Amino acid sequence: MTKTDAFVHFLVESGALKFGDFVTKSGRNTPYFINTGEFRTGASLSKLAEFYAAAFVEHFDGKATNLYGPAYKGIPLCAATAMKLSDVYAKNLTFTYNRKEVKDHGEGGSLVGYKYAEKTNVVIIEDVITAGTSVNETLQILKNIENANVIGLLISVDRKEKLDNGKSALQTVQEEYGIEAHSIVNINDIIAFLEKEENRKAINAPEGILEKVYAYREQWGAK
Repeated sequence: MTKTDAFVHFLVESGALKFGDFVTKSGRNTPYFINTGEFRTGASLSKLAEFYAAAFVEHFDGKATNLYGPAYKGIPLCAATAMKLSDVYAKNLTFTYNRKEVKDHGEGGSLVGYKYAEKTNVVIIEDVITAGTSVNETLQILKNIENANVIGLLISVDRKEKLDNGKSALQTVQEEYGIEAHSIVNINDIIAFLEKEENRKAINAPEGILEKVYAYREQWGAK
């Protein structure tokens, strides 16, 4: 099994990737849905963090020293990834996350963890990107924090759906903010996984799901 197939299988096995009939936040009817909030055991989060850590080393090794996790889903993702980077790769990165509401007592402020005491290269750890709304919000927050120099974005799945400009959210983020943006897998990897009959059988895929995903990609996929 390829590395990407292994990750897709893991997503399905964990309940984070489901096939059926769903509606995305942007109102599109979709035959598949991704929710990393389904990772709710220590074992599944640990395994997920292994994939994130491997992707970080592949794309950002030596380029960044801080992981930023946007509240809420990004918080456990960045913390667990930082732990795996330390345990598996002996890379001791700092991590930071934000509060949804600014704390007005104790140490105060909106940031928890490393507070960017000096110029720091940052990689944002997110779950999924479709329209890019949450990523844009995060980038606006970090743009106003002195010493936080965002150089990259790492997500689990890139749906590669086109926005009004005809490009995907990941492409748009890269171009607008001048940062690297990578995913562990994308919709093409999911399709490649589904094209193998043994994989469809292994996950008990719904009848006709491959054709539905093909059609969705044809309608909404970025070029």
